[in-house]
Amino acid sequence: MKSHRHDRTGCTARADCTGCTGCTDSRRNSRIGRAAVFAVAVLYLPMSAGAADPSPGQHPDAVISDQQIEQALHPPVTRSFTPRGLKRRDETDQSVNLNIQFEHNSSALKPQASAQLKQLQLALSSSALAKDRFVVAGHTDSKGRPEYNKQLSQRRAEAVKGFLVAQGVDPRRLDTVGYGSERLLTPDQPEDPGNRRVEIRDVGESSK
Repeated sequence: MKSHRHDRTGCTARADCTGCTGCTDSRRNSRIGRAAVFAVAVLYLPMSAGAADPSPGQHPDAVISDQQIEQALHPPVTRSFTPRGLKRRDETDQSVNLNIQFEHNSSALKPQASAQLKQLQLALSSSALAKDRFVVAGHTDSKGRPEYNKQLSQRRAEAVKGFLVAQGVDPRRLDTVGYGSERLLTPDQPEDPGNRRVEIRDVGESSK
């Protein structure tokens, strides 16, 4: 294949060149260079995007089983000597925090919330907890106005109670309260989504 003279601007034959050796090599090198740049971009972009904006899939919403809830609310009692003035563990309130999904800025339960709430209903109906009363407490993070967050958390607590009552739990066993952002789970990260939760607290046997 013939070759023309090349300078800094390319082949001196310009448009008359139909593919000399120099031009062919130049085009091949250009394609290889573009392919290398593209490959680096493909490898780099997912890593940089993941570091800046973690995928929600990194924090899956796990369902806590009824046995786990029961154990948290009614831990095994250890019979041991207790100094006067101190409470044994079985005399203190026990609680569990649940991640119940609600519609954004609403007290409407998402369909997937039923899986966790059904496990809660099973736990509250177990022989170990069937005689106890509970407080259903709603919590939010610190985003938004405090008074609104408190009202929203109250409505969400009532929505959870409503679900449980519909599943057969005696409404007299359930009290509700909304704390808003007053009792953050992670005070050093007040806007962390983990602060948005529903707490179930065992307050002892019912007096009915």
